[in-house]
Amino acid sequence: MNRIFIAPLFAIILIAGLVSGSMAGYNYHGSSMQMSEMSAIDSDNNGKITFDEFSAPTVDRLKSGFDMLDTDNDGNLDQKEWNEYLKVHGINVDSES
Repeated sequence: MNRIFIAPLFAIILIAGLVSGSMAGYNYHGSSMQMSEMSAIDSDNNGKITFDEFSAPTVDRLKSGFDMLDTDNDGNLDQKEWNEYLKVHGINVDSES
């Protein structure tokens, strides 16, 4: 497999894992936030949960993960930072250049 296919595949797997884990945590697996605690999700306290409110914990996790990869804190991932991420996950990017 070449790098062009591997990088998007890992990004999709990472995002899917974070989304499924955080959504399951609302109601299952001993999470401290239960769906009955609507006020914990309803940040504007209008009695309704918007998609932004519902997805906020997932977005926060993704942002935190992105920030860990963005080692120079410029708000972008360059090739060096992405390659480091791949290496940590066992992908030898040096031989694929």
